[in-house]
Amino acid sequence: MTKLRMLPTVDEQSSLPDAKPQGARHKLRPSENEKFAALRTFFAAAFAAVLLLWVAFYNGFPTVFSDTGAYLLTGAFHTPLAPFRAPGYSVFTRTAGMGASPWFIVAAQAILAVYVLREACTYLIGGDRKFLDHCLLATVCALAMLTGLPWFVSLLMPDVFAGILFLCAFLLAYAGELSLVQQVLLSTILTISIAAHTSLFPIAALYFAALAIIRLAGRQTNSRLSARMVMPWLLVPITAAAFWTSAMNYRMGLGFGLSPSKNTFLMGRLFGDGLAPEFLRANCPRAPFISCQYLSNLPRSEEEFLFQHPLLQALKGHEEEMDSIVRGTILAYPLRFLISSARQTFLQFAALRTGDEIRSNAAKDWSNGAMLHVFPGDLQAFRNSRQSRDRLFSLADDFAAIHTVIFWISLAACLLLAWTRRFIRINNILASAIILLVINASVCGALAGVYDRYQSRVAWLIPFCLVAYVCCLVRERKEGVTQLDQASP
Repeated sequence: MTKLRMLPTVDEQSSLPDAKPQGARHKLRPSENEKFAALRTFFAAAFAAVLLLWVAFYNGFPTVFSDTGAYLLTGAFHTPLAPFRAPGYSVFTRTAGMGASPWFIVAAQAILAVYVLREACTYLIGGDRKFLDHCLLATVCALAMLTGLPWFVSLLMPDVFAGILFLCAFLLAYAGELSLVQQVLLSTILTISIAAHTSLFPIAALYFAALAIIRLAGRQTNSRLSARMVMPWLLVPITAAAFWTSAMNYRMGLGFGLSPSKNTFLMGRLFGDGLAPEFLRANCPRAPFISCQYLSNLPRSEEEFLFQHPLLQALKGHEEEMDSIVRGTILAYPLRFLISSARQTFLQFAALRTGDEIRSNAAKDWSNGAMLHVFPGDLQAFRNSRQSRDRLFSLADDFAAIHTVIFWISLAACLLLAWTRRFIRINNILASAIILLVINASVCGALAGVYDRYQSRVAWLIPFCLVAYVCCLVRERKEGVTQLDQASP
């Protein structure tokens, strides 16, 4: 029986004599192989970053939301605009944009997303470097076409950092093989991510607490990292992000604190629920609230309270009244508030349609002035973009339907694969992703309001888990075939 000739390994290739038969193929030395592999990885990552920016390329400009202008202006001129937003993303836009173009901002977002995805693929899937390069490209292709990730990477808003935060925290908590340099890089990105948006502080705190409980319960015996080793890598970033945010708020004259807006968004949510109006009608006869002057015309939704009704402006400088109304409303109707919060959480979990920023009619108008002052050289390109000409609505709605179906199919498929208990690492990230989605829905839905943008920014994590499962199945099949070939006579 004819035996198959085994190809020499890299070490064997390096020991072959210099003299080669005429017509033989030139074999790369190990150093040349390493350089070629590094170059292949670089081009794979660069191409992946470009794929994640396809929405911006198609639009002809990075997409914007109603809050984009405020972030850009605060970053460029250190000017706080009410309702106040976390200044972390403003600093990111100023640093990444370099005062030259918003394209640099979304490019930086794409690079950060690809880096954490590559690290996640390395930990979850494994295999040789070439296989990981292919997995990264397959993963990004799937996410770019079937999830909302490219819509957030291409968006001049901090929402993309919600998913990046999760991957950084998960890797720091579970990946025991990370080098010190990788840990420092991931913790730095984690710090930037937490500081990017006010909602990410409570989300990160609750998620880190969940990780700590799981660790202390001793259920993750397969990991080489103990809870004592993990927690500093999570606590230092959130502490640094909190101090950094508070210091920047103090520098802008807003006081040393995380959120100068304090209970503004929660009060808007209570108006939307009808609880705050009921509390005011019951207490205005004996409480000298400024809000009582608007008793016959109170806000009926969060958007009306934040952006349209004169009450918020009337309460400027009277934050203690706002605190009293929020606290009094919750204490007066605790059960109704809990039921409402649970309902809001459920609704927010299911509200994950991509393109909330595209459906915001005011986005282009509110960002026009900011572009004029921050990136005047790109103003015409911004005005010529498809979004500014209202030519992205249909595309966003079409993809929103696809992404929603993909999310629920991916969740069902992942749960079935997790039931087999074959891939422990991916089972861990799937469980962690579900926990994060619930926390995200709870914080955003209960404390602010139900918006598609809040949940769709992290919904792509579930399809990512499914792609990781598929890559592991491919790796198992590939290794099995290789072993079979080697064992054949």
